Amino acid sequence: MKQVVDGLKEQFKVLGEREQRADLYVVEVAFESLRPALEWLRRQTPHVQLTLLSAVDWLEEGEFELTYLVTDPGRYVTLAVGCRVPRDGASVPTVWDLWPQAVTYEQELTEMFGIAFEGSPRSGVPFILESWSAGPPMRRDFDTAAYSREHYEDVPGRSTIDARTRVGQETGEKGYTKAGGVGGDGGGDE
Repeated sequence: MKQVVDGLKEQFKVLGEREQRADLYVVEVAFESLRPALEWLRRQTPHVQLTLLSAVDWLEEGEFELTYLVTDPGRYVTLAVGCRVPRDGASVPTVWDLWPQAVTYEQELTEMFGIAFEGSPRSGVPFILESWSAGPPMRRDFDTAAYSREHYEDVPGRSTIDARTRVGQETGEKGYTKAGGVGGDGGGDE
């Protein structure tokens, strides 16, 4: 694995690296190095299998973090290639031509986070949220409660409670409930 990571560092702008465990290494690359680094891994190393493509919404930093898990199936080792992109107008090049299964991951991330994948053959094709008219629901600034109030009727006998208060009630942890003082009023209909 060290040889592959060293090759990445020699050819591309690597911002950070760490060994997560013996079979998983994490490398963060600059945006401009993302597509070339993934192409190099696919064509020049044994890391030929795209295992996963995921996103994390770093709302406070105004960025998404994309992580591509690419695996060497012969040695059962995986390299996590991460890259941060701005949330506003988030757009990255597709990798479906390198890994055909990437188009499904990309389509899901487009719908759930609003990240565009330039060159994707399924760009604009509904996938999971066929009749969805609201914003991307996995963005941290998406107001699930407001969406539910707007689109669904109240069910008699059902009450709502925010997650922070519920965790406090279930676990008894101080700091999660109203009495603990976190989160102001607790937000639930108790």
